[in-house]
Amino acid sequence: MQNSPDPSPKSFISQLFQPRMMLMIWGGVGALIVLWVSVSAMIPQGKPGQVTEIDRDLLVGEMADFELAFPPRGAPLTRFQGPDGETELASFKGKTVLVNLWATWCPPCVDELPSLDALQAGIDSEDFVVVAIAAEPRMEERGPPFLARLGVENLGLYHDPRLEFVNTTLGANPTLPVSILYDARGREVGRLNEGADWNSPEAQALIKAVMAGQDIS
Repeated sequence: MQNSPDPSPKSFISQLFQPRMMLMIWGGVGALIVLWVSVSAMIPQGKPGQVTEIDRDLLVGEMADFELAFPPRGAPLTRFQGPDGETELASFKGKTVLVNLWATWCPPCVDELPSLDALQAGIDSEDFVVVAIAAEPRMEERGPPFLARLGVENLGLYHDPRLEFVNTTLGANPTLPVSILYDARGREVGRLNEGADWNSPEAQALIKAVMAGQDIS
């Protein structure tokens, strides 16, 4: 006479720990995790002041090569020289900041400075500032006449004489110009590793989108 299966709880638990059953259980758990990740990726994420997947339609024209930071990076703590002495990006907290790294010996840098100047004048808001940092020494004397010859009137004179900020932000042997956009909480939204017309409609739209979502809590 054939014995019937043991229906006791002990027998059931022992079956759960059989290799085949464990493989089936963990396979099901893995499938659920993959499904959750896939669904989460389709839902726009982010906080105010941060450009997310849903905003990629802003990256056209002059901003087509703008690279979004993912995950958002904090602004470097390295100090640099400003119009009133040594400063740092943390002093601009509460503002959307466009940092532009340039040099007088860099033709693309020089070409885009007037558009950065026009951008600063065009947005004309206390919630936005262009911080154009010259990556070279002796700009206290050379900077003002150089900017005046270009007709630049709205940008403060910022410079990095020892290249400490540039090297911290870009690493050694960087290629200029580079423009980095930070939201009001000091998080990097993204950067453009080439020159651009920063007074273009595309550039203004991107910056205003970040400004509109400012969250300084």
